[in-house]
Amino acid sequence: MSSTLALSTVRAAQGNDLQATTAVIEATASRISVLARKAARRMAESGPRHDDYREEFEQMGRIAVWEALARFDENVTTDFLGFAYTTVETTLLGATRAERNQGVDDSAAKTFLSMLDRAGGDPFLAEKLCRTVPPAGRRLSADRAHAARLAYQGADSLDAPAPGAVDRDEPWEPSAYGVPDDLVTPDDVTREAARVKRALVHGVLDTMGDGQAAVLRATFGIEPAPYYGNTADDDLAADLGTTAKAVREARSKGLKAFGKRWVTAVARTPEEVQELTAAMAARLTRKGAAA
Repeated sequence: MSSTLALSTVRAAQGNDLQATTAVIEATASRISVLARKAARRMAESGPRHDDYREEFEQMGRIAVWEALARFDENVTTDFLGFAYTTVETTLLGATRAERNQGVDDSAAKTFLSMLDRAGGDPFLAEKLCRTVPPAGRRLSADRAHAARLAYQGADSLDAPAPGAVDRDEPWEPSAYGVPDDLVTPDDVTREAARVKRALVHGVLDTMGDGQAAVLRATFGIEPAPYYGNTADDDLAADLGTTAKAVREARSKGLKAFGKRWVTAVARTPEEVQELTAAMAARLTRKGAAA
């Protein structure tokens, strides 16, 4: 039991004794203020918004102390202040999470974190991947993916897992293949792998500049662009309203940018990173590599 608040005082406060209640208020006020400021900084470092959050969280903290007082059982623990402060911290952490998550459910958050790991920690790429890479039933709508990204970026100062903390080898649910687990065939696995690869390609392209992405889509015939290859730059330039030189420059820079993002998205080990990076570099130095 803390020397600043006797157990007899806690008992009296539980019995609504005014003097004891005042003692509880005085004993916890300073710590509540510290915890409220800490929580407010998670929402805003300074300024009016910080002050508003601090006042709101201090009020929440005081209420949490009263709730702790009502639930305190000296047969379980005699450290009321420790019990109360844990209650306050839990309450304020829940409040900041709820404020920042803005209704993002656990399933959406888990999907986003999985894609964040896949995207090498790039939250914008992860947002794109959430909409296409997971199997049916696990993909997020544009709104949910956007909300999940905002929630993560707002909550990264809390306890959101860092990229790499989510096991990217963790299998999706068996329904990923559209059939019961015991009926999955090699063809189902192959089709799913191809679908994920297409989704990754589109997801990576969606994070690139419009000019480079348009040229790469047309170069390789990636939907919705028709196929041009790298021998019809005049025609492609005319369709894009630019010059053949600009098309070639966009293709060259775009392939390098795509390559870096692609390695990040698919490599699972440092060895794979090195292998894919070397393969990408070799391809880019070969004549006609863009075809």
